[in-house]
This record gives sequence, C-alpha cells and structure tokens, in this order.
Amino acid sequence: EGDAAPSQQTARGRGRRPEGDAPRHQQIAWGKQITARTASTESILTLFMREGHRFEARNLATTAHRVGKYGGRRLRSDRRLHPLAEACGRRIREFESRHIANVAWGFAKTEFTDRRLFEAIA
Repeated sequence: EGDAAPSQQTARGRGRRPEGDAPRHQQIAWGKQITARTASTESILTLFMREGHRFEARNLATTAHRVGKYGGRRLRSDRRLHPLAEACGRRIREFESRHIANVAWGFAKTEFTDRRLFEAIA
C-alpha cells in the first residue's frame, strides 16, 4: 500500500548513475570526443586509458566499436585492449543489446580475443 518501496531502475535508461561513473554532462562530452570526425584510434584509446574507469556503459561500447572501426586487426596485440575488454565484461549487464553488438563487432574487427569478455557476451 502506501509503504511500498519506490521502484528501482537499473543502470540502463534514466536510473541512478552507477557509483564511479562521471556525471551525465561529462559522459556526453566524452561521447562527442569518441565519435568526432577527427577522432583517431590513438585519441580514443588515450581517453579510455585516462577516463575509462568513469565511462558509462554506452561510452565503453562506443569505444570498443570505434577502436574496431578505426584500428582493425593492427591493434590485435595492443595492450590497451585488455583493460577495455575487462571494463566491458565487468559492465556487460548494464549494456543494451546494441551496446553488446557494438562491443562484439569492435573486438572481432581487431581480432583480439578475450575469453572472459566473449563468455560474458554469450
């Protein structure tokens, strides 16, 4: 009745921001940097290494997608893909289906394999 707990929203959508994530305005600014026409694999991975621990799920997925799009298989041994894969795997339950598809596609394009990430996706 009147004492019912308010419904809790998940990290998806308009729910509360997961602990450690930067505020929405910062997420938007990072999203613009990641998707800018002038963005490069180097600039995207540099941003991720500096601020990725504060990225929301959408920016993690977009980072993985753009790295695959711009870097492709030449990045397969880039050590920066390990923390990206780890971050994506850790937050996979927050991803919408399109985010999961973007992560899978991005890592497939780099030919980088991370068993834990792909098990989390499956």
